[in-house]
Amino acid sequence: MPVAAAPELDARAVLAAVRARLDPGPEPARLLDAYLAKIAPERWTIEWHLPRWLAARFGLPDEVASALVESNVLGLLSVRLTDDVVDGDIDPVHVDAARTLAATALDAALRPYRDLFPPGSPFWPFFRRSMAAWRAGSDGPNLATRAAPIKVAAYGCCLLAGRIDVWPVLDRCLDRAMTALVLYDQFFDWEADLEAGRWNGFVAGMSADNRAAVLTVMLTREVVSEQFGLIAAEANAAVRLGNALGLVELAGYLRSWANAAAAQGEEVANHYRRAADQATRLLFPYAVAASIGGGGQR
Repeated sequence: MPVAAAPELDARAVLAAVRARLDPGPEPARLLDAYLAKIAPERWTIEWHLPRWLAARFGLPDEVASALVESNVLGLLSVRLTDDVVDGDIDPVHVDAARTLAATALDAALRPYRDLFPPGSPFWPFFRRSMAAWRAGSDGPNLATRAAPIKVAAYGCCLLAGRIDVWPVLDRCLDRAMTALVLYDQFFDWEADLEAGRWNGFVAGMSADNRAAVLTVMLTREVVSEQFGLIAAEANAAVRLGNALGLVELAGYLRSWANAAAAQGEEVANHYRRAADQATRLLFPYAVAASIGGGGQR
């Protein structure tokens, strides 16, 4: 039987519901607006869409899907605020407001789950393990732990649909998808992470500890192509697992994203190849001329 498509996402309605669940005061409201702009669905597609895709696949009611999408956005808001407080990326005068808003958002995110799952449900131990995994691994080499917050809604949908049998495959699918996304982000964030003293997998893989060293490696080795090769491998593995589950919308999004990322990676790799070639011509003009001329005269 064909799987029903998820209804169209109404991002404005989701944001209105998120604001209604929070009802912040004046200072937190300004912070809230700034952060809601940072977590738009164009940038955080899986977080905004996954409950809808799963609900359509498992035949869950639209109102459940809508509530869990709102909870995902609230959870993402809480995670982003918490990360920025820890990283020192929030003005000190706004830190207290950010902490309060993060806690309030997490509490609001959990309200539908409290209605859906009794205290003895396996959902609650899973939620606690997921958040502990995220806190332990959000600033280190275990990239898959970055998927922990989005797994909350996914596991909840499996429980509600009575399809906990598919969870192991869905779990692996989300791990591979988030690993691809984090590898992508770390490539483009490496300079900011290096400057801030944050761990970055792309930098760590080169054993470099400063900007000049990283750029040197990028000019002399095919590390850009290698990084985007890793991204493609993880994304394509997630696509295969999504298709195996019948999650055609998730698989389709990941396939499209992987294709765009591969094209972007090739463009960036070619940029560094051209830069390396130009540097070689400037620094070693006679060697280049001899190479072009077949070794020159003796």
